[in-house]
Amino acid sequence: MSFSSIYGHGKQIGMLKKAMEQARIGQAYIFSGPDAIGKKTLALAFAQALNCERADQIHDACGLCLSCRKISHGSHPDIHLLQTQAQFIRIDEIRSLQAQMTFKPLEGKKRIMILDDADKMNEQAANALLKTLEEPSANNLLLLVTSRPYWLPQTILSRCRHVRFNPLSADIVASFLREKHQMETSKAVLLASLSGGSIGRALESDSEDTMAFRTKLRFLLNNADRRNPLSLLLLASYLGQDKKEIAEGLKILNTYFRDALVYKETACNQMVINADDLPSIASMAQRLQGEEILNNIQLVERAQQALEMNVNKSLTLETMAFKLRL
Repeated sequence: MSFSSIYGHGKQIGMLKKAMEQARIGQAYIFSGPDAIGKKTLALAFAQALNCERADQIHDACGLCLSCRKISHGSHPDIHLLQTQAQFIRIDEIRSLQAQMTFKPLEGKKRIMILDDADKMNEQAANALLKTLEEPSANNLLLLVTSRPYWLPQTILSRCRHVRFNPLSADIVASFLREKHQMETSKAVLLASLSGGSIGRALESDSEDTMAFRTKLRFLLNNADRRNPLSLLLLASYLGQDKKEIAEGLKILNTYFRDALVYKETACNQMVINADDLPSIASMAQRLQGEEILNNIQLVERAQQALEMNVNKSLTLETMAFKLRL
């Protein structure tokens, strides 16, 4: 994976290439930004570029040398990716990483450790990592990837160079879908609009189950009525109990309220994310005041934040649903 093969993030790539050109690579970086927009992909591309046999000439990965091929196949002994499906990254995982970083690279120019979802480190793990940051090794590089940098201790944030990522434009996401997945233009444009600037989310949405979930949720939202409490309970319960499914449902709700607010203020079809349901968006924009729509957005965002703190899911969703202006 070379820099040139990555869609978007030109500013971030330029920053990393400049550091390579000037031979001023930091000891640790934080790649932060929304979920599934390419942070880990760029971290891997950076690792490949740094260890490429032609890095001094092209400041990128050639994709052809032995080092590049090994990294592409996930078999390079000096590139380590730490990711977990557990709730926390434990201290023993960090200590294992530290043990490897006491030695020189086996083959490459640098040993690179990539911590995906670095904000999952518990307090003990974060404190252990801090010792590594305080005593860096010239031949080792640490890349922390996170969508929640505010959950990392300030002591870690202050010792890393920060590379911030923004959502991609819908045009870039659509181009990726067309060129890399041979998707027809109309479908690519719709998924790109719904993606929120995330290629990963666009790909996840490209399934019958996801589209069916969105269609049913859209139906329940359009038919929810404060005078009918059962309709509000149905809306809340359909969001489910699975944390990932709930997060996806809340994102969909927020795009509808966002669309209604934008349409109310601009009457511009081109700015609507859910372009395939414009009549419902226009109807919501007509019957609600701008303050009411904005209040709905805030309610959904507060529910999202509360659920990240592992509060009661059903109670949180039901409370949100009964407070929505519909």
